Amino acid sequence: METEENISSQDEPEVATTEEAQQTSTEELDAAMNDSQTTSETTETADAESSLDAGEKAVRDFSKELRTLPGKWYVLHTYSGYEKRVKQNLEARIVTFGLEDKVFQIEVPMEEVEKHTEKGHKVINRVRIPGYVLVRMDEDDDAFRIVRETEAVTGFVGMQREPVALSRKEVIAMMAPMISQNALKKAGDHVTARAKRTIEVTFKQGESVTVTSGPFASMPAVVSEVSPDNQKLTVLVSIFDRDTPVELGFNQVEKLDK
Repeated sequence: METEENISSQDEPEVATTEEAQQTSTEELDAAMNDSQTTSETTETADAESSLDAGEKAVRDFSKELRTLPGKWYVLHTYSGYEKRVKQNLEARIVTFGLEDKVFQIEVPMEEVEKHTEKGHKVINRVRIPGYVLVRMDEDDDAFRIVRETEAVTGFVGMQREPVALSRKEVIAMMAPMISQNALKKAGDHVTARAKRTIEVTFKQGESVTVTSGPFASMPAVVSEVSPDNQKLTVLVSIFDRDTPVELGFNQVEKLDK
């Protein structure tokens, strides 16, 4: 006949086994929750990725690439109107002086502008920051001197004429519009490209225009207020013989032909 001590000793392993099972179950639950969270985060990332247009993706990729590119970005001050010529001259000097391993990239930030005038509207591609050229290069006194002595260059932007490198955010801000427009065109997304253009207008209060998009498309209107800073204007549209104010973007109206 078994004693109480023997019976007690036989029960103990069962208790231990139960505790181990509970611990295993908890670990499995934690793992399942972590997997669920990871899946959720992956889904959110995928959703965010799919919501980006081609231009935004290109700017994002450029931002990532900046972290690994050699050299730093500097700003050259040039004669206004000579930016593209400076780029060409500097590229030639880099080869002549064998600076390919010190000067890596030269950019003239451009922007697409839709200009609205009394004669209608047209799209032009122009230098975004007149009088300035971006250069990615190593911090090297000899290279600085050769770049500085390029025709039509007046010097580097910096403290007491000493070159000061741009931050990554500054480079992105200066290059993003050009990168975005180029990517959108390459992707064939002309609608988004047009929506992201800089709009320049000479709209005046009281001027007659035609609405070109939205629920009031093709309707005549009269300019009531112009807000150049946010590319908006308020027009008065006649609805049931009453003038109704409507806020529109500069790219949603056209001047009436005179």
